[in-house]
Amino acid sequence: MTKLFYFFLLISFPLLSQDIPSDEKINYARSGDYFPYVPLTDEDSIYFPISFEIELHVADIYDLEVKNSFFTSKIIAGAYSDYDSIFVTNNGDVIPLYPFDYLELELNEGRNYDQKETWYYWGYDDDEKYQKYAYEYNIKNKFYHKWNLREYPFDVQTLEINFFSYRDTSFLKLEPSKNFPPSFNKEMDNLKDGFKVISIKPKVSYFEAPYEAEFGPGDIRKEIGTKLSYEVKIDRSGSYLFLKLFGGSFMAFIISWLTFFIPPKEFDSRISLNLGAIFGAIGNRYFVDSAMSGIQVVTKADIISNMCVLLLIFNIVIIIIERNNKITWPFFEKSANSLRISLALFILLTSLIVLW
Repeated sequence: MTKLFYFFLLISFPLLSQDIPSDEKINYARSGDYFPYVPLTDEDSIYFPISFEIELHVADIYDLEVKNSFFTSKIIAGAYSDYDSIFVTNNGDVIPLYPFDYLELELNEGRNYDQKETWYYWGYDDDEKYQKYAYEYNIKNKFYHKWNLREYPFDVQTLEINFFSYRDTSFLKLEPSKNFPPSFNKEMDNLKDGFKVISIKPKVSYFEAPYEAEFGPGDIRKEIGTKLSYEVKIDRSGSYLFLKLFGGSFMAFIISWLTFFIPPKEFDSRISLNLGAIFGAIGNRYFVDSAMSGIQVVTKADIISNMCVLLLIFNIVIIIIERNNKITWPFFEKSANSLRISLALFILLTSLIVLW
């Protein structure tokens, strides 16, 4: 009898286990009791998370100055979705899906719109494989920017245009458009001379939003929002700025270097020319400082300027050694060796600073 009882229990166990609900089989997001708190049936064609694919075109860039903590840009953005701007469930509930209900563009505090901040709806149907509802956004405004000038004047700046969604990623997510990659106007009228846009790349990250919701039985937590950043790389084009900043220092070094062609017995002439070169280099150093006023970091421009002054001092020391009979450095007794070493140090140190 006992064996018979265990036999019936063994064959009935799989049948009983099928009636036991599993948390993994329940989609709480569609129950209506949990976030996003809208009851959905199997007949409803909407599925979470909803995806907004963002397209960005940078039309122009203004006010890109070292003294500014912002830049102004005119942009055109597109948002593409699988769903219309309003979704009505079989139960009659309405889910608004306008992009401006869920997206926020990070702007500078002093807003100065060139035109109204609005998403414009327009239907999009390119082909049967890619049917999307599309929205367009045009704006000219100020965006934050923190300058990284340690490589100045060889620096590459990264301007960021950020889109935020504070809704949880289980309900809505932002992602760059797969069919429409970011682009920019190659002939920007207001981008300052000496700068050029080299690329725009998207980057997706996540953050903890201030809102709290219940996602399942006992599962209460903060929502995880999406940050979609478009990184606009700006390079300094041409060698004009380099020559403008260091032309004076380089000419001062050349004057000092040429004194090695003067016979050692003309000591006064050698020293006078080198002292004049040092004053010229120091004056150029102050010119660089004025161009970078307010910058609290050491830049490559500072290092190159200081290097030129130190090389001029080095040349004076060599000239004194050649003149002073009490100091004997056989290698530097010949001016030909001195000018070779001085020029080699200048080329080597300048190359290391620029390439480092």
